[in-house]
Amino acid sequence: MPIPLILEVIFIYLLACGAAAFMGRRRRIGFWGFFFLSIIATPLLSALFIFAASPMRPRRVAQKRP
Repeated sequence: MPIPLILEVIFIYLLACGAAAFMGRRRRIGFWGFFFLSIIATPLLSALFIFAASPMRPRRVAQKRP
């Protein structure tokens, strides 16, 4: 394989990993967790993990006391 073709394949793979991570940014392990998971386990498999992962709990906002 020529080097430019290999670089294109790597770039497309990283874009797919980024898309999977973007879908999982509001989940418990967040953007970077899903990004590295998708690099290791393929973006399609990490997309399945995204649907199985629980969403983040909403943060409680401290109320101001008068």
